[in-house]
Amino acid sequence: MDEPGQARPGARHGDNPDMAKHMTAAAETGDSATSTITANAAIEPPAPMKLLTARQAGELLGVSPETLERWRGAGTGPAFIRLSGRYIRYRQDDLEAFIQNARRSSTAG
Repeated sequence: MDEPGQARPGARHGDNPDMAKHMTAAAETGDSATSTITANAAIEPPAPMKLLTARQAGELLGVSPETLERWRGAGTGPAFIRLSGRYIRYRQDDLEAFIQNARRSSTAG
């Protein structure tokens, strides 16, 4: 016969009264991995990314859409997304990163 508190090989947690008590107590106190997984499941997914047109991006940067077009050709402007042929969009995060990377504390170098 099994010793108290020992699970039989192939037994489920529900077959072991001590394990069932532990799992119940852990769930009530939030001490188990199961309760952590449940808590993490309540986290909302990230908001969908907002894509800006060249005009909107230009307004944010203070430049014209034509300047953005020149920068795209030269490879010096902010990262962009080409949806198809002539449809260019900019992620706001990429524009903000471009601004941060352009920040300088001196005109030298």
